[in-house]
This record gives sequence, C-alpha cells and structure tokens, in this order.
Amino acid sequence: MTSIRSRPRFKKNISLEEEALKGKILSKLKDNSQGIKGGVYSNHFHLEIVQKDKHFWSPHLNVTLESTSEGTIIRGKYGPKPSLWAIFAFLYSSLGISFLFTAMAGLVKLSLNQDAQILWILPVLSLFILGLYIASQTGQKLGVEQTFRIHHFLEESLETRIEIA
Repeated sequence: MTSIRSRPRFKKNISLEEEALKGKILSKLKDNSQGIKGGVYSNHFHLEIVQKDKHFWSPHLNVTLESTSEGTIIRGKYGPKPSLWAIFAFLYSSLGISFLFTAMAGLVKLSLNQDAQILWILPVLSLFILGLYIASQTGQKLGVEQTFRIHHFLEESLETRIEIA
C-alpha cells in the first residue's frame, strides 16, 4: 500500500459463479471473528471494519461483480469512508478551481499591464493542495493495517490470491 494512488484497486477473474462468490462472502461475514462487517447486494458488496475498531481513517472496500462465460470478474477499490472521500474530493475540487480562476485573473491583469498581486495567492493555494495531499497519504498510511485486514478477509473468503494494483 505504498502506492501514490489515493484509492488502491484490483481486478481478478474467478472461475466461480457470482452467486457462489456472494455465498462465500456472506458465510465468512457471519463468522465475524476478524472484525469485518459488510453488505452483499445484487452485483456488489462492501467490506469495512466493525464499529468498535474504526477510527477516522478506517478503510472501506467496494467490490463489483460482473458475470462472464468463464466465471466472474471482481473489481475492488479501497478508500476511506464514502463521506470522508466526498470531503476530500470537494476540497481538492475547490482548491483546484480557486487556483485556476486566480491564475486566470492574475494573468489577465498581467497581460493588460496592470498590477497582478493576486498571483501571490497561487503559492498559498499550492501549499494548501500539497497539505491536503500529505493529509490523505498520512491517512492512508494510518489505515494500512486495517486495509490489509480487509484484504486478507476477502482472500480467505474467496480462497484465492488477489494482487492490488
């Protein structure tokens, strides 16, 4: 999990049918000795840490299932809780748009030979963007043990090795 990606993911072809995969996950979730909870739906399931072990940076795994003639393709994506992910996405978007409009306003003033002191805001915005990135990477590192716990739970449930990209 030392990837620069903010949301590690995987894709794997499994020879089992979709219903058999969901059954394996459900039976393993009922055991619940590893502190993992989740939900299984029509072509999707999610796994997360039980409430008593959760912290702010606890991971969440979303998995989609796609039936094929040879079995099932599973696609998974690790990330923070969806609400935390939404906050980070909003902050990145807000800072990016602020950077863009500030740069545009400053460059227009500069091209018109006017005072373009607004461009001094760009380094400050860059520092905020860098700080947000460092916070997200720190959070990912703080949740890595629980991410591996969820990943091992998934591998044990499906009885297969899954490589994270």
